[in-house]
Amino acid sequence: MKRVVKTVLRAVFRPDKNGQLLESQLTSGLWTRVFAGLILFGLMFGLTSILQAFSGNIPAIPLTLPLGLENYFVWQAVLFVPWLVLSWLLVSWLAGLTLEMLGAKKFSWRQLSAGLALGLYPFLFWLWVPHFFTSALYLLGMSQKEWVDLLSNPGWFQTLYISLIVIALFSGWLSTCLTVSARRWVKRGASLLVSSLSYLVWVFFIFVLLR
Repeated sequence: MKRVVKTVLRAVFRPDKNGQLLESQLTSGLWTRVFAGLILFGLMFGLTSILQAFSGNIPAIPLTLPLGLENYFVWQAVLFVPWLVLSWLLVSWLAGLTLEMLGAKKFSWRQLSAGLALGLYPFLFWLWVPHFFTSALYLLGMSQKEWVDLLSNPGWFQTLYISLIVIALFSGWLSTCLTVSARRWVKRGASLLVSSLSYLVWVFFIFVLLR
């Protein structure tokens, strides 16, 4: 677990080193640690979802999945880990097909999937921070109306919340681009295209479920 946490923190705060990590640890169990890191993030989001369910609140934005509104956070806690892992495998498969279409003949599917997961870690981390703040405020007794009013009114809380979302989106995209392009399976422009499209598809899948 210590190595998993170290890998996660390194990917979050030093995404520029992801390419070197993939290069230097080709057979050292990196894929397994990356997979465990995704499970860890899924459990973190599951915990904050359970806290929101325990507080009796419901999602403040419209749902896209046909799940019960009153028990949505319970469903989110149960589904987030498999949703995250399955979407990762799907995005990795699509990214690999795209690389092949762009002429990449020699690349590792395991490295590609590991690199995509490492690239998404900053997004998941900075997205989890406001999710944690929200669940903590609910748990401390703040009502949903008070939370919506606090978030809706211009001020330090709204600025902080929006800033964290922006940091999550931008850092995840930058990290994914740096990681995939560092392997040089195709030309840099094609790598940026593959990484950007893969990132957008994965973020879309996450936002379909996450509230």
